[in-house]
Amino acid sequence: MEACPQFNEDTGFVGAATISQVRLFNTHPTGQALKRERLSALMGDGGIQECGYAQNCVEICPKEIPLTTSIADVGGQVMKQALGDLFRK
Repeated sequence: MEACPQFNEDTGFVGAATISQVRLFNTHPTGQALKRERLSALMGDGGIQECGYAQNCVEICPKEIPLTTSIADVGGQVMKQALGDLFRK
């Protein structure tokens, strides 16, 4: 996590690993039950909007997880939910 310039005490950014976990949980059938709550949490402070797409996480990841793919996918899910919430009000 230290490779990410956004992951520090000032921003409170949750980090690419957490966002990738959200993607994994949201795509699993049993994880669907809490999908809205996870995405709502990423809309708040330290959420996905804090990512600056420096891509240091991809360079340093020992498991070669496609973290930027996860960030982009979850970012789309967050945006879709935010727009849906806006129109539900």
